[in-house]
Amino acid sequence: MTKTLLEIAESISTETKGTSPAAHRRRLANNPAIMQEALGMARLITHVREGSKRAALELNEALTTSDLAQFASGMLIDREMLQNYDALPTQWPKFLTPTTLKDFKPKYMSQLELGAQVFKDVPERTAYPMAEGPTLGEYPIQGKKTGLLWGFSFEAQVNDDLDQLLLVPQQMPQMAVDTEDDRGLRLLINLETGALNTAFFNVGNANIGTLALTATNLENVLTALRTKRDPKTGAIIPAGTLQLVVGYALQTTAERILNVDRIQISNGAGGFTYAPNPLKGKFELVVNEKQVGSSWIVMPKPGTARRAPFWFARVRGYEKPDFRYKADQGRAIGGGDLVLTDGSFDDDTIWYRGRHIMGVAHGDPTLTYGSDNSGV
Repeated sequence: MTKTLLEIAESISTETKGTSPAAHRRRLANNPAIMQEALGMARLITHVREGSKRAALELNEALTTSDLAQFASGMLIDREMLQNYDALPTQWPKFLTPTTLKDFKPKYMSQLELGAQVFKDVPERTAYPMAEGPTLGEYPIQGKKTGLLWGFSFEAQVNDDLDQLLLVPQQMPQMAVDTEDDRGLRLLINLETGALNTAFFNVGNANIGTLALTATNLENVLTALRTKRDPKTGAIIPAGTLQLVVGYALQTTAERILNVDRIQISNGAGGFTYAPNPLKGKFELVVNEKQVGSSWIVMPKPGTARRAPFWFARVRGYEKPDFRYKADQGRAIGGGDLVLTDGSFDDDTIWYRGRHIMGVAHGDPTLTYGSDNSGV
């Protein structure tokens, strides 16, 4: 869960590791006066969020007259950003296999497949037969830098629009999470229409169709994926744990197919009998909360099959978003530093920036199937 501002303020002094701007502030915060001010600012901001007009006036006065209040509120904003980022739910881990990059250069997810070969008889005084050579599959993935700027204007500050400033801790972490999902989920579908991504689901990859989501069709897809063979060795490819991926439009249909204990079948004499549901326990149902439309996908659960269809990468040392402000307010003519709330030297704006580094890539399509649900 997201920590409250008071919990954050109380824990700042105990967490000082790291090299980020936020970590630097935490190291500087080992000062009783600053910690007392942080607790006070936390209470004040909490009251503002609860709708207290008096607290809003006091907060505005503190931010415009006190360097200590500025520093303490900055600590809270930096810290709450990271706490909120950790707490926000994401969809991509349901579908993409995570990996780590050492830098921005492409990394190749390489796999050598020997297949399920068996030892052969070796007659006396004869050479050992050679094993079939491996098949190499390579899928490149590369980290990319993403980010946005957000400015709290001088005019908004003069107009007491404190809500703008308080939006920063919530909105930038949400943007980072949304970026992860946007990049990752687009490997599977078009997020606006729900249509399958035809760069991956296509005739060439033999993993696309129009089958309606029915028990019979799902059973046929299951059989097809479970009996896929390595073209070189002829061995069956282990499929891992299979997932049925749907959006909200097909959730109840999928639950009806997978969760029923018994199904009705013909007895061959014009009547019916009951048999155990052959699909029960064969799939994990995964609802993609950001998938519109009625397309559906069958794929291995991340981490359960050697042939991962989708990858998500982070660059080592930059796994989490970086949130910071721009301190370019200049110096007073009479000498001395200016507080952050005096804004940028160029345009009087207090600038905040979010940066997030990640990479996504398609992998092996062999153990996947996608349908637009338009057929029978």
